[in-house]
Amino acid sequence: MESSDSDHQFPPELQSEAYEVLSANDNTAVETLFTQLHSPEHRSRAVTFLQCCKHRHPDLLFIKLFYILTASPDPTTRAHAARTLQFLDPTYLWPKLRPLAQQNLRAHFLQFMAQEPSLLVLRPASLLLAETVTVFHNPHRQWPEILDFLLSSLSLPDDRRREVALSVLAALKNDCRSVISDSLRNRHNAIHGLYKSITDCLESASNDIKVLSFRAVVNFVELFSEPELFHALLRALMLAVFALLRGGFEGSYFRSAFAELASMVSREPILLRPYMCDMVLDALQIAESGVARGTRRLVIGMVVSMAEVRECEMVLPSLLDQTVVRLFVVLMRMVVRVEEDGGELGVEGVNVGGGVAEFGIKGLEKVCAAVGGIRTVAVVRELLPPYLDAAEWKERHAGIEILGVIAKLFSDEMVMMENFLEEVVNRVLKVLQDPQVQVRLAAFNLMQMPTNFAQALQILYAQRFGHAFSIALVHEEESNVKEEAAIAMLFFLKNTLPESLTLFKSADTAMANLLSLIKGSENYKLRSIALSTFNTIALQSREAPQNYFGDYLKILVDACTDKNAEIKEEGARGIRIYAELGTPKLKPYIHRLISELIMLIKDPNRPVSENSKAQDIAVSAIGRICEFHRECIDGSQLVPAWLSFLPLKNDLIEAKLMHEQLSLMVSRFDKDLFGPANQNLEKIITVFIQVIEEGGNLATPKTINQMNDLLTELARHIPQSALDSILVSLSAQQRDLLLPLLLP
Repeated sequence: MESSDSDHQFPPELQSEAYEVLSANDNTAVETLFTQLHSPEHRSRAVTFLQCCKHRHPDLLFIKLFYILTASPDPTTRAHAARTLQFLDPTYLWPKLRPLAQQNLRAHFLQFMAQEPSLLVLRPASLLLAETVTVFHNPHRQWPEILDFLLSSLSLPDDRRREVALSVLAALKNDCRSVISDSLRNRHNAIHGLYKSITDCLESASNDIKVLSFRAVVNFVELFSEPELFHALLRALMLAVFALLRGGFEGSYFRSAFAELASMVSREPILLRPYMCDMVLDALQIAESGVARGTRRLVIGMVVSMAEVRECEMVLPSLLDQTVVRLFVVLMRMVVRVEEDGGELGVEGVNVGGGVAEFGIKGLEKVCAAVGGIRTVAVVRELLPPYLDAAEWKERHAGIEILGVIAKLFSDEMVMMENFLEEVVNRVLKVLQDPQVQVRLAAFNLMQMPTNFAQALQILYAQRFGHAFSIALVHEEESNVKEEAAIAMLFFLKNTLPESLTLFKSADTAMANLLSLIKGSENYKLRSIALSTFNTIALQSREAPQNYFGDYLKILVDACTDKNAEIKEEGARGIRIYAELGTPKLKPYIHRLISELIMLIKDPNRPVSENSKAQDIAVSAIGRICEFHRECIDGSQLVPAWLSFLPLKNDLIEAKLMHEQLSLMVSRFDKDLFGPANQNLEKIITVFIQVIEEGGNLATPKTINQMNDLLTELARHIPQSALDSILVSLSAQQRDLLLPLLLP
């Protein structure tokens, strides 16, 4: 509640009212404030009033609230007073009291805590006491009575006193905790006495006391680091959580207690390390006992955290094989998604999201990484088939997700393990045609993952997967699945050998299916993926595109004027590919294509940033027309126009192609490129320098070397006046690149 001095400028009338309320014998106004603090309508005014009291009359405020806390006959009012004091920050208010007042209030506070009968009051008052202790219990200020109070309260058979002591111990922070710990170490048998009291509390009939005992242990766990003592304490904690579970308190007390136990893994990994294998077994026993999914997530989360802590990196690898299998069984079952997970609804209204399932996937990733590749793949190989073959679609879906997790981590081990691919290929192909849409979607996602596993399946079984992808493009009814199938097909084509095309639905069949998809879909993303796939096939199978030239060329021209940038890019790229193939069928359309490409490059209706890649690809298409269809154009006009658009910097693939082409045209002294009287020489040299300056971004090393050699050659043919003009137009860094090449 700290604030700056400027925030403390309260109106005089408010300050006067604050003083009157705090100094009055009647407590009604303060009790009204308690009600207002819980009212959205009046809370702002109540907070402002209390802030004024805090900063103008902190001593009166504390004494007033403390009096109500200890003297009001109504337990609810006393509880409100404790909460309000805590809200106002006792670490700010206590130092404002006079030393004599502090001394009297400390003694009175402990007396009140020992005698207060109501837990409704004691619970907020315990947190208030813990914060107050923080003010005094440090190397400079001492409150020695507090430790006696806590230890004696713990030793009494009074649950109220024990709850107070445990609440304070659980809430103490930082330096205060260290001072308390040091004081306990300096007292004979104090640590063993505290241990005895806490273990007695762990066996209490009160579940609140049991849970608070866990919090107190975690807060002061370093006190019990002596191996024999810590081992006994850890066993007592585990027995307590099992007792809470058996007692039917899984949803509340058990989870609170176990969460405290689990937090020790990250807080005290070295202390826990010798016992972690036993803790894994305890967690598995709980997870396998039919508990709710949320509870299973909590207990397995403790095991997963062991995989994340560097000091515990050898714990999971040291588990026995049967324990590793049990752990994988639990995690894999968590991946099976259920309706109560609270995730997103699928196409058929079935819930397919979920916190527990997502946790299962992430937990599986971390545990697999800790256990290691060969061991993980061997276990998954044994456990996975029942999932992929299950009658329940959620289990088949989980099986694909699990396969994807392992593939991302251990593709090489999967590929190298004898007969593994043969065992899994039929199951994967089957789920690509699964009757449930979510399973199909997961299967196509798996086959487009950039993993050696997916690539190996597609290379070794190219004919079968190519057929499956092609069928899905035609017959799949769900647009999102069709989209993923198209992406998987594209990944397949980019990562398999060109001859794979002939091995699966000749390229003709694939292109026919793609053409049908492009014509029939209004989904822009599916239109761009399909175009990209068609273009990829055209690059790999030079003959097939000729059969679809008429229909596809019209689609490409229309794509160049589309509003979507991705579709524009693929349209321009398709024209570049057809131009590159040198097909005679293209010749009658050359002038129209050039017109469309120029319009795309100079489109005045779109910001350059939206069209940047498409514009580079269009320049590349014009470059290929200049290179392979010179007889159909006026080279003296189009080639210099193409040169004027260079260098390309937005699409690096096309940039490398065009800068290589420019270098080759210069090396053969292309007359249209140089122009009459070498009038384009300055532009050529400037482009060369700009490309060389970017290093490997805009050109291959071979092209850059060739440009360097050509610059040395060109320097012999350029007049000094033109050279001076070029040098003036370059930056200092570009001049530094050029000048050494001009030296004799």
